[in-house]
Amino acid sequence: MIAPAPATVEDTADRMIIQLDPGGPIDLEGLGASFAALARLYARHHGETKDADTTPRLFISKLENGSVIAEIVPYVVMLGQAVPFMQQAVVIANFTDRVAKTIRAFSGAEIPAKADLPSTDDARDIKEFIKPLVGRRGSDLKISHARFERRDGEKSTILEYRFDETELNRAALTIDAELVNPALPPPQPDEPSSTKSIREAMLFFQQASRSAGKSAGRTSDKAIIPSVTEKALPVYFVEDAGLKEQMVQGQTNPLNDTTYIIDADVQLVDGVPKGYVVTRVHRVIEGDE
Repeated sequence: MIAPAPATVEDTADRMIIQLDPGGPIDLEGLGASFAALARLYARHHGETKDADTTPRLFISKLENGSVIAEIVPYVVMLGQAVPFMQQAVVIANFTDRVAKTIRAFSGAEIPAKADLPSTDDARDIKEFIKPLVGRRGSDLKISHARFERRDGEKSTILEYRFDETELNRAALTIDAELVNPALPPPQPDEPSSTKSIREAMLFFQQASRSAGKSAGRTSDKAIIPSVTEKALPVYFVEDAGLKEQMVQGQTNPLNDTTYIIDADVQLVDGVPKGYVVTRVHRVIEGDE
């Protein structure tokens, strides 16, 4: 049984918005294959849970013409009905970041960490996703994570990536070269303990106390940074910088649909993230209370 699409889009706030501008007519079959590749990429990294009844699936909640603009949302199919996935903000943040950074890696705009190297299957699906735009003069791709206020429909863009024809063509050529040669190189083991710095990443608190932020020792503060892992990890703060106070004081509930754009050092043990040290707060984006 095919799950019905939601009747409205107002019941969900966070969405991934994809704008494909091929600079001319776009083939319908190619467009379908493009979105099918995106669905495969999502299922591979985000679409499997222990409980099949709570496995989120991607739905297009809105489609506009001109350049193709699609609003994509993860829904869970329950009793034959599609309902918003409760961890939707984290999933959208993670998936938007994954798709965009994979394209950036193949276009040469970003060098991924060893642990973040795309797999061969990811490479094939990214190539299929951007295929309708490759070789098209003036083509353009925009991928963003947006949040819509339920009360007035206003949209705020949390994260946005844009790729022009040169970057898209370069990414396609790089993927072709990688697929002709042996499979993409597997991640090499990292040092037993190391630190990786990240910039302008999204952070969602899972739990946060009102006490001052700690720079070491035991902490009750835990958060998710989707670009690193979907697992909540302990959060520390640069000593005497007042960063935690900047993030949580004045917030009615820092856990309620609030997104923090931060810089941080990721603490790694055998290449596995174990905690974060927040070094700078760029923005605090409050969601719908």
